[in-house]
Amino acid sequence: MSESAVHLLDQAAGYGVLVGVGALFAGGMILTTFLLQRYLHENANSTETFAVANRSVGTFLSASAVYSSWSWSTEFLLVSLMTYNYGIQAGYYYGAGLAIQIAVMSVIGIHAKKKIPTAHTSLEAIELRYGKSAHLLYLTLSLICNICSCLAMILACASGISIIAGNLHIVASTLLIPFGVLLYPVVGGLKATFLTDFVHSSILLIILCYLNTSVLTSEQVGGLNGLYDKLLKVSATKHIEGNYDGSILTGKSQGAAIFGLILTAGNFGLSIMDSSFWQKTFSARPRSTVPSYLITAFLICSNVWPLSAIIGGSLHFLETDPSFPTYPRKMNQYEVDSGFVLPYVLKATIGNGGVGALLLIFYLAVTSTVSAQMVSVSSIVTFDIYKRYFKPDAQNKSMIRVSHITCIVFGFGIAGFSIMLHYVGINMTWYTYFYPILICPGVIPIILTVTWDRQTFWAAFISPLAGFAAGLAVWLSTAYHFYGEVTIASTGGQLPALYSSLTALLLPGVLSIIISLIKPKKFDWDQLKKADLLVKSDDSSQDEQVSETDREKVEKNDQVEVNVDSDRNSSLEQQEHPTKLTEKELDFWIKIATGAAIFILLITWLIWPMSVYRDWIFTPTYFKGYVTVGLIWLYVTLIVIGVIPFYTGRHSMAKVFKGVYNDYIKKK
Repeated sequence: MSESAVHLLDQAAGYGVLVGVGALFAGGMILTTFLLQRYLHENANSTETFAVANRSVGTFLSASAVYSSWSWSTEFLLVSLMTYNYGIQAGYYYGAGLAIQIAVMSVIGIHAKKKIPTAHTSLEAIELRYGKSAHLLYLTLSLICNICSCLAMILACASGISIIAGNLHIVASTLLIPFGVLLYPVVGGLKATFLTDFVHSSILLIILCYLNTSVLTSEQVGGLNGLYDKLLKVSATKHIEGNYDGSILTGKSQGAAIFGLILTAGNFGLSIMDSSFWQKTFSARPRSTVPSYLITAFLICSNVWPLSAIIGGSLHFLETDPSFPTYPRKMNQYEVDSGFVLPYVLKATIGNGGVGALLLIFYLAVTSTVSAQMVSVSSIVTFDIYKRYFKPDAQNKSMIRVSHITCIVFGFGIAGFSIMLHYVGINMTWYTYFYPILICPGVIPIILTVTWDRQTFWAAFISPLAGFAAGLAVWLSTAYHFYGEVTIASTGGQLPALYSSLTALLLPGVLSIIISLIKPKKFDWDQLKKADLLVKSDDSSQDEQVSETDREKVEKNDQVEVNVDSDRNSSLEQQEHPTKLTEKELDFWIKIATGAAIFILLITWLIWPMSVYRDWIFTPTYFKGYVTVGLIWLYVTLIVIGVIPFYTGRHSMAKVFKGVYNDYIKKK
């Protein structure tokens, strides 16, 4: 083939997913929101419902939502690319770089439930503890994180869809991604996002099971034995710099380890500075907070673990196979850097069906993140800008209006920003190495805000600014030191990215502790606990009218088993007392979350990787076991994340179905 770009499917496939699937999900979630409001009395026009889903989401639905939000299209593209560049161990480090942050969020989440139970965003804790200046600083850092999250997803997804779907113009795909998401967050808020995330997760995991299993059993790969034998054979002719003996099949991979550290640092920023993860914490029932995050932390690596070993590994020998889309040439550097490893392998082994399935999971992954970011940004604008600085006495109706407007403005604004980045030539690898400098400086200070009563205002204010300045200086100076110039190419090198990201993440933590100890001051947590941040309804008479209407419906149709008064009282009680656990129970969950986070850190970053970081080539037994366990992990994830929420929500679904039957089917 020529050096020109390879187009795998027709443009119709891209428009079908972006327009057709987008419209299907939007329509489905709008209908679901209507049914929840009609039969389960969930008011989508309530700010508490819009922002934190009435703080009533159960364990497995919360886990599914967190899993979906942490399943990025960049994961699938980037892990395949890094496996091609650094060998099989790169996939392991990618999985390790996803797990620890979610475990740490479980610790932060249960601390937040105990310290500031009525909050909607992380910034409300900052404002109450440190005041206006710190609030404005962290508000800026959080919005930067939201923007970086969306840019990373849209940039990668739009590029992937464009290459797959017959050179679909990247401007069209970039604009259609947020447009397809806009409708259901605006109509249904965070609860609609939770439900959409669950559906996304289920479909995504089914497709991942199909793709990994199909590639492994394909004629070109030949199962576990064929995969290992062909990787061993190609290792004899392909040398990877920094790997033991230059082998693909080794745990001693300098490039993979450095990439894993950069990714881990960046992911701390993308999770802890992202208010959407805090919102999922505030939305979960108190007893569900820790279990839901820990379930996700243990299972999230299944996204990249088998995919790296099977699909990323297969590229090493498929690149010279006649079935490969670029044959007889190898992939050029642009194709490698842009993450076209994954679609090319699927085209070679499964054909158009595999590439079409990949197109769908790209869209599902990006819409999950973008919808969560829309609700997150709208909540920040509503609670931390509009209500805090413009209209302190704002009530439900005006706040909902601001939330809706923000969703729309942010959706189209982020699409325009993504188009700009594309045209200035920013690729996925460079962007992944750069954004930790922007989003990591506030990570440790914001953790200490809800976990350590000794952090002072000056520590919280100075440390992230110093961390950003130091990270930027280290990035530019190390790029010049190692490459003799400061350019896009040199600043996209691994070592400048490693040193700058670790500086931006760790230095603020050290500075914060030092500054706090210079002039110590103890904070009283009761100031946060006693804060009443709940948004009350505008018109109580309207509530009474709705209640009366519901009561008349129940009297007319006694087969609808809904107790309006008990449901409404339960909702009010939940708002007034969102923390149902005792201090002792909360402390118990804090210990569980802290212990689990330490355990995951030790396993994923010390015990397992250090045991294979030696002069050793994977044996057939180890490699086959590694791939097999990865596949088992993936299928277990499908059951836990994609199936169990159906079971736990069976009573609510039954109530809705019964109401629909009585109102629309039985009457006919």
